[in-house]
Amino acid sequence: MLDDGTLVLSVKEFTEHVESALMSCPSLCNIGVCGEVTKITVQHKSAYMDWIFISLRDSDGDKSVLDVAIFKASSRLTYLPQAGDEIIVLGSVSISPKASKYQIKGEDIIPYGEGARAAALQLLTERLRNEGLFNQHRPLPRFPKKIAVVTSPTGAVWHDICDKVAATFPAVTLVCVPAQVQGANAVPSLVAAVRRAQTIGADVMIIARGGGSKEDLDCFNSEELAREIFASTIPTVSAVGHEVDHSLSDDVADVSASTPTSAAVIVTREAAGEAARLDGIEQFFHNEMRRLIDVRERRLVLLEKDVQLNSPKNRILRWEQSLSRFSESISQSIHRKLENAEFALQKHAQSVSDLNPMAVLSRGYSAAKHNGKTIRSAGELAVGDIIDVTFNKGSVSAAVKEVKEQ
Repeated sequence: MLDDGTLVLSVKEFTEHVESALMSCPSLCNIGVCGEVTKITVQHKSAYMDWIFISLRDSDGDKSVLDVAIFKASSRLTYLPQAGDEIIVLGSVSISPKASKYQIKGEDIIPYGEGARAAALQLLTERLRNEGLFNQHRPLPRFPKKIAVVTSPTGAVWHDICDKVAATFPAVTLVCVPAQVQGANAVPSLVAAVRRAQTIGADVMIIARGGGSKEDLDCFNSEELAREIFASTIPTVSAVGHEVDHSLSDDVADVSASTPTSAAVIVTREAAGEAARLDGIEQFFHNEMRRLIDVRERRLVLLEKDVQLNSPKNRILRWEQSLSRFSESISQSIHRKLENAEFALQKHAQSVSDLNPMAVLSRGYSAAKHNGKTIRSAGELAVGDIIDVTFNKGSVSAAVKEVKEQ
């Protein structure tokens, strides 16, 4: 102590003095501090002793940081936070002996804000999983006649499902069971709609909603809705949000679809495939019948031509044509033969004409006969013989005066 009465303490004594003062302040004992986890470190000393060190800051972005130390955390805590979680640390203010700065000596951690919802959902998920609510996977009907769709009738989801089913299997009947899919009244509305969907004679039920924020989709994480889906008397398909979204409804339903349109495809897949197969068979038979009809038509055309070709009328016509050609050929042959005969006759006539004595006489010659015998030389006559001389025109009788022989 100084002469003026000032108390002088060592660093250790000062730290212990401040710690004693802090711990004796009722407002700083059994206090809760909320903030965002920026860093968490776990130090395992042994199987029964470990420390957890956490750095907390305000979620509004303030740079102030508070250190938290929890002793024997594994045997005390039921919830272990991660960086980014909002938590409430329950404990008292203390002084770190080594660093000589204050910290929270934590006794327990409870989730706060988004972290609280995530932790609550995790606990509910584990409880329902342990009860077996995630183990129901009933097969979907192969050929559904009626599909109940629990969704908002004014949203795009209902129209998307209608369009997809109309394109894949239009024979099925779609019935919209209206429900609120977000907001304070969404859970009771969805539960009532799931119950109502089981009373309209549907073969299968689709519970659908489009994408949204976690708060928008939070109604599909309701325990009441999850138990109602599990208790459904008909198979259920959950299609909530986009592919990255997940909810308790997806876990409890018989089938989980990534999107509402995917749910429409899943429910009608086998029926659509069978319909397509039947359409293919129908098209095959149609094409085969068309081919057979075409073959028969071609054969009929050939038979008609054959009948027309071999009909009595056509045969007579062909015979008449053949007879006409034969008659014409004979006529032409006879005509040619007559012409040839006429030419030959004319030639013979000319020859005969050339050999006719009268024709010779016409050229200035005359023929002499003695006692009716043609005289061929002068030696056949004697002086005084009477001969008959014939000219081309007329004849004379003459007596031979002189015979001259060459």
